[in-house]
Amino acid sequence: MTRTASESADPIRGPLQDLRRAVEVLRPHLLAADQQAELSLIEEALARLSAPRPMSIGLAEFDPTRLDNLFTITGPGLAAELLARLTEDLTATQDLLDTGAASADWKRLREGSHVLISLAGSVGAISLQMMSETLNAIAHRQDEAALDALMPPLTAELVILIQLIRATRPPNGTP
Repeated sequence: MTRTASESADPIRGPLQDLRRAVEVLRPHLLAADQQAELSLIEEALARLSAPRPMSIGLAEFDPTRLDNLFTITGPGLAAELLARLTEDLTATQDLLDTGAASADWKRLREGSHVLISLAGSVGAISLQMMSETLNAIAHRQDEAALDALMPPLTAELVILIQLIRATRPPNGTP
């Protein structure tokens, strides 16, 4: 069997997609409530198996169930759009924070930290969310020394989160 480049990089991706397809083929044949409940459990397990692993992604604290919940809310038809918007918003926020930090523009830092608190929290980047809350407090105090100490780890986690979101595929496997 020949593997695609993405299957070589992530050897469980293909089999997980196969399992998702199998669940969809089974669904119309399993009509009892308990059978449908079992299929739901399988789908939940698939979501957990498909989620990025915190130890491998470089974020100090990451809860992949939050991103899974966003996929559940948006549904498979909008998952790709969600990922594109997240990437766009995170990148714009990174630019805003970089500019704000370079010139100690406290208004930009407050604005960017506020957006990042929301984005990081909604996708499960807990440690980045906490650093963003700290940045917001620093911007309100206008504390340049604290800003200089916080920006390198915050920026590193933000870069990792953007890479993670760019590498994430929608749950239904569409590009």
